[in-house]
Amino acid sequence: MRILTALPRSAEPELLDAPTHDLAALADNLRDLRALDGYLGSTALTWRALWPMLRTLPTSAPVTLLDVATGGADGPRILAARAGRHGYELRPFASDRLADVLRLARASGARFPLLQHDALAIPVRDAAVDFVTCSLALHHFDPPAAVALLRELCRVARRGVIVNDLRRGRLAYAGAQLLARGPWHAMARHDGPLSVLRAYTLAEARTLVEQAGIVGARVQARPLFRMLIVVQPARGVAPAG
Repeated sequence: MRILTALPRSAEPELLDAPTHDLAALADNLRDLRALDGYLGSTALTWRALWPMLRTLPTSAPVTLLDVATGGADGPRILAARAGRHGYELRPFASDRLADVLRLARASGARFPLLQHDALAIPVRDAAVDFVTCSLALHHFDPPAAVALLRELCRVARRGVIVNDLRRGRLAYAGAQLLARGPWHAMARHDGPLSVLRAYTLAEARTLVEQAGIVGARVQARPLFRMLIVVQPARGVAPAG
């Protein structure tokens, strides 16, 4: 018997989703997200999903990777460095809808192409890149947009798609509230717990994948209330109806 009722998904927008931002506050938030990635291992989670696919390829040719909704672009930089230690030339590029975010990413050391665009309309042809990643962004999209995002990520990927995000739940929300008491700036303290409330459960994520018509996706629970959606090959998408 279920003792606690399910935690409903919030439709309240995060501060990061506001149409305009104070540049200093945005920079503070990106630094906080960089530090949190070090503590919680979001990029490491993506790497663990990427490596089994990457290792099947020869090291003789470069491999391309697009990181969508990249934020500070730390993820693709770390992934390229890890791939290099295994003998692979991983050529990343990254994108975000906010010009200020990309400007800050460049200032923080991103030395690869950065594109500004809506995540639901990636300006590259079908199967244009080997791998597409999207980290901690799915919860920013309401269900219809999340379905469209998953389809778009699969459209542009040739070999695989990796989406990692939070999983909504009462323990996850309690943990986020506790973590928000740490030495973070105002945006991270506000958006952290709200991100959990906006996140999808594992069952909801599977429904999104099904509605997107994606064939062969693995939707997996991961530690610290996170999830992975892995599609390989990424071309397994049914035509839009």
